Amino acid sequence: MRRFNVMLTATLLIFLAVFSLLPAFWPDRAFSEAENRMLQQKPRLTWDNLISGKFSLAAEKYLDDQFVFRDLWVSVKSATELVLQKKDNNGVYFGKDGYLLQKPAALNEELLAENIACVNRFAESIPARVYFLPAPSSVQILHDKLPCFAEPRQTLEQLYLIREQLASNIHFIDTAAALDAHKEEYIYYKTDHHWTSRGAYYAYREAGRAMGFTPLDLNDFLIEQACDDFYGTLYAKSGHRFVQPDAIELFKPKKKLSCRVEYVQEKRTTDSFYATEHLQKKDKYAVFLDGNHPLIRITAQNDTGRKLLVVKDSYANTFVPFLANHYEEIHMIDLRHYNAPLAPYIEQYGLREILFLYNSLSFGEDPSLRKLG
Repeated sequence: MRRFNVMLTATLLIFLAVFSLLPAFWPDRAFSEAENRMLQQKPRLTWDNLISGKFSLAAEKYLDDQFVFRDLWVSVKSATELVLQKKDNNGVYFGKDGYLLQKPAALNEELLAENIACVNRFAESIPARVYFLPAPSSVQILHDKLPCFAEPRQTLEQLYLIREQLASNIHFIDTAAALDAHKEEYIYYKTDHHWTSRGAYYAYREAGRAMGFTPLDLNDFLIEQACDDFYGTLYAKSGHRFVQPDAIELFKPKKKLSCRVEYVQEKRTTDSFYATEHLQKKDKYAVFLDGNHPLIRITAQNDTGRKLLVVKDSYANTFVPFLANHYEEIHMIDLRHYNAPLAPYIEQYGLREILFLYNSLSFGEDPSLRKLG
């Protein structure tokens, strides 16, 4: 027995010694493929950083991000939580049927009210017809996928608050009922927080009724599976590694639509809504309009004479290709990255229709909407 204890102690000491020395030889990583984010690099020690406390915070994050075998430990932690029947991790629910669902944060009613007020003032100040489409999150529609005993806050509450507080001259486009009617279909990704192309299609049909165009029928599209190995933001955030990947579908109209897509800040153009090179990368959702950009101008050959400004977040990237069938020009502005005044731009291009399209949860958390004022 004594010999066994000695061997066990020696093995443990060797393990601790090796594990303590490993970081000295383990190369730092700049990016985590599994978590889809940049990792903290070794902080620079300066007097100012030391006094302000920035160095200690950065050092703590550095040690956490560069921990040896970090991805393995994250997977082990996730497996342990599943065994213990934990229902969520890091703001993500472990849902039924392989769904990961964003867990709503506490509602910041003050910021939400401020953002709505910014939109109201903006709509009052410009001579244009303004629409607002809050895209529901999967947790607001797929209630049956939530784990047992989950108590989701803000399910549809935030949608109703937005509707109630919007000015009467803003046309609210409610897509929740339409999405709920099709919730048995593949309208949300299982590992990502966005709606799928099919989900965006059903929202586009509702938009057509409000915006005065006749949406194309589902049979008017060729549905092409672009990939079947997509792991999205919720997969990265949750640490849950025991789910199947998503498939990304592209809805292409059978009647070919010629278009010009201009990424203004980057000074480049293309003739496609889809940046297929991203299908070989981690962030495959960026296949839609190459991800988020400050300003994108789309010109489509459809002779409708209509022009539209879309003030948006990433939910619009899947949605806008549908709209291009009905507008000659679509200007997409992402206020998180765009800093110029909007009113002169609207006047310069003669834009008389404006659509605000935001995920209903993130809209209440986005301080960039203050730029409208």
